[in-house]
Amino acid sequence: MVQARMGSTRLPGKVLLPLGGRPMLRFMLDRLRDLAVDHVVVATSDLDRDQPIVEVATGAGFDVVRGSESDVVARFVAAIDAYPSEHVVRLTADCPLTDPALVEAVIATHLARSADYTSNVLPRSFPKGLDVEVVRADALRRAADEAIAPDEREHVTPFVYRRPERFRLTNHGSGRALGREWWTVDTPADLDRVRAMVERVGDDRSSWTAMLDAVGCRSPEGRGDLALRPAGHDDADAVLRWRNAPDAVQWSTTGRAVDPSDHRGWFERVLVDAGRRLWIGVVDGLPVGMVRVDVATGIGTVSVAVDPERRGHGVGSGLLRAAQRELLGDCQVIALRALVHPANPASSRIFGRAGFAETGIDDESGFVVWHCDRSAFVA
Repeated sequence: MVQARMGSTRLPGKVLLPLGGRPMLRFMLDRLRDLAVDHVVVATSDLDRDQPIVEVATGAGFDVVRGSESDVVARFVAAIDAYPSEHVVRLTADCPLTDPALVEAVIATHLARSADYTSNVLPRSFPKGLDVEVVRADALRRAADEAIAPDEREHVTPFVYRRPERFRLTNHGSGRALGREWWTVDTPADLDRVRAMVERVGDDRSSWTAMLDAVGCRSPEGRGDLALRPAGHDDADAVLRWRNAPDAVQWSTTGRAVDPSDHRGWFERVLVDAGRRLWIGVVDGLPVGMVRVDVATGIGTVSVAVDPERRGHGVGSGLLRAAQRELLGDCQVIALRALVHPANPASSRIFGRAGFAETGIDDESGFVVWHCDRSAFVA
């Protein structure tokens, strides 16, 4: 399902602006023409202004489903009714460089792990603009039946991926820290950049890795800046060391060190769990700590650990602010909460400075609950 509309506020009609000698939507559909799925369908609204989308799609030989502009999840269910399927791939027409081989790889991960929902963005490790989501059709139907929040109706999949307690979520990672690369088209400057990429590569069907090799990375961190990257297999020992530092154990909800024999299995599960985020903070390429977020019903429970040698230099606050900025880039987390030991004033100050407020005592742990709505995340 390729979701397309003419009503973009920042760049109206962007999906039909020229790219590679044809409308951007046609450019994307040509790249997807041989995609190994049963149907490639364009989903647009039933508004008159979206009729040109229908004409471009059908002119290229692709089917179209039309429905409500705002209730897009209902539009997707109508498409499932028209083209019965067990799984649906969601793509958006402002990502014209979508790589069919990557789409097929995400599908393979989804099927191999028997997931209800799979993406390559939770956490993001591919350039923005290569986003792929795969969701079971029955999970989409449940979303259509139960979702009430407007953004869960409009953005199709948040009802599913905000609820890892109900749905099996998994993530397809790149193994690289490329989440800050920007290949999507939201603004005129974005369109100019993507046009330049296509011209430089010179092959409309090039893989995303060939494009990256041709254009390189454009967003290196400045010297001394703290950045987050998704945790990888090689980070297991550092995460265990930080978690089992004496003061980290003292302020933890269990009050116990983690058994190394249990840690590796837990760590490997977290790396592919789209209901959890585990980021490593780095400064000048060196790891300085981690941020962990566990999601349930859209609420992320956040914890921060700092390398003992880096404490006292604002790293904890920097990690928390960086995590909030990362979470502003997706819809999974609508609020954050933290559990802080009542005798740990340093952590209380960190969360207070990041927009959190005390809301009571957690019944299970006896810790102080700190809460922060998405609207207060540090941009």
